[in-house]
Amino acid sequence: MMNGPDATKLTSRFMDRAAPRQRRHAPAEVRRAQILDAALECFATRGYHTATMDDLVRASGLSKGTLYWHFSSKEEVFLALFDRFVEEIFDAWSRLEIEDRPPLEVVRTLGEISVDRLVSDPIPLGAWAEFLLQPKARERYASVLRQSRDRLTALMRRGIERGEIRDLAPEGIAVALTAAMEGTLLQAMVDPHFDAKAHFPLVWEGIQRGYQR
Repeated sequence: MMNGPDATKLTSRFMDRAAPRQRRHAPAEVRRAQILDAALECFATRGYHTATMDDLVRASGLSKGTLYWHFSSKEEVFLALFDRFVEEIFDAWSRLEIEDRPPLEVVRTLGEISVDRLVSDPIPLGAWAEFLLQPKARERYASVLRQSRDRLTALMRRGIERGEIRDLAPEGIAVALTAAMEGTLLQAMVDPHFDAKAHFPLVWEGIQRGYQR
């Protein structure tokens, strides 16, 4: 058994080698977020069809083994990106409803968040456009739209009962609101000269005049 200076040197060398491994070990949610952040830029700049898992490895700075540990395919990464965005919006929606904000204020705030998130940076907007080209992604998107319309219908119904919204069919209001929000984003996707952030207040003014009591 070694004692004294030799044992101290050996222990020191072992700790020096072990420390980097400990620093590289991060919680799973941190690694997933790192992969998704890199994938967002990669898909938007290279395109979904062109980008490969090797591109995601390079963009994330992680090993291929780490990437495949968290995601089994490029499609799975892509869908996880969409799910993350939807979760952010729905979480914000729930917080606004807990605060008992007026129905139209809830919708306006969610619209502002969505426009800012997708339009302020061309990378998310490009990834969103790519997303809509994938069959499974469109199915996921359709499901989210149905959930949104259901929540909007319930929100508008409460507003009508409280005298804050005009007495119109809540389902119809929900469809119209969805069309206004998604249409604004769609124009930004296909027309690089369309300023969605500048036009959103004008869109909202029409909505407010049409539905607020």
